[in-house]
Amino acid sequence: MNKSTHFSGHPIIKQLLNLIPRHIISRTADSFDSERYYKTCKTHEHLVSMLYAALSGVSSLRELSTVMLPCEGKLSHLGLESFPRRSTLSDANANITSEVFASIYYSLLDKYARFLSDSNSLRLPVKHLRIVDSSTISLIQ
Repeated sequence: MNKSTHFSGHPIIKQLLNLIPRHIISRTADSFDSERYYKTCKTHEHLVSMLYAALSGVSSLRELSTVMLPCEGKLSHLGLESFPRRSTLSDANANITSEVFASIYYSLLDKYARFLSDSNSLRLPVKHLRIVDSSTISLIQ
């Protein structure tokens, strides 16, 4: 049987992380100096943690650390030696500016723009992107 390098058998988060080159993350972290005060939670670890939180649907750092800490020895496929502790993630969320992740996003947009839908002939209108929470609140008790 042919061993394919396509994504079959890989977890979704691994497939997503394969599309984000490490040099883009490290170059952006260097330009913003976002890793200056962090020894264990570098920008890559912070990004992986937050992507995992978004994909798994956890709602707090406590829940994220509860889910990830038992799996700590099995995180090498995500490029993590160890999972950052809850307090470290909290500090990183408070101190690392969102411009770091916005810059990573725009670098990825430039890299993959030719693969995106070209139904709009103009440049994609993401310069002033605003994301609104659309959670449903039930009015029936």
